[in-house]
Amino acid sequence: MRLARIRGYVTSTVKHPSFERCRLLIAQPVDDKDVPDGSPQIVLDPLGAAIHEKVLLCSDGSWARDYLGDPRSPARWWIMGIVDPKGHLAL
Repeated sequence: MRLARIRGYVTSTVKHPSFERCRLLIAQPVDDKDVPDGSPQIVLDPLGAAIHEKVLLCSDGSWARDYLGDPRSPARWWIMGIVDPKGHLAL
């Protein structure tokens, strides 16, 4: 798990069939001081995160594939919580 900041939406004319019914976002991993830490990731968004929100990411690909209902999906990263401005985590 790691913290990230939502930077944008993913739009695509062609994508894996398992992604047809889900929202994909671009998340920039950050450290505890909110400084970018690593490459941006494309993440599944089951919670409705907004641009610039801080989120908690999980790389449990098996959960992502179960959520999508496709054991062959290339999904890995997903948003498991949204951090409010006061630092509280909403799951």
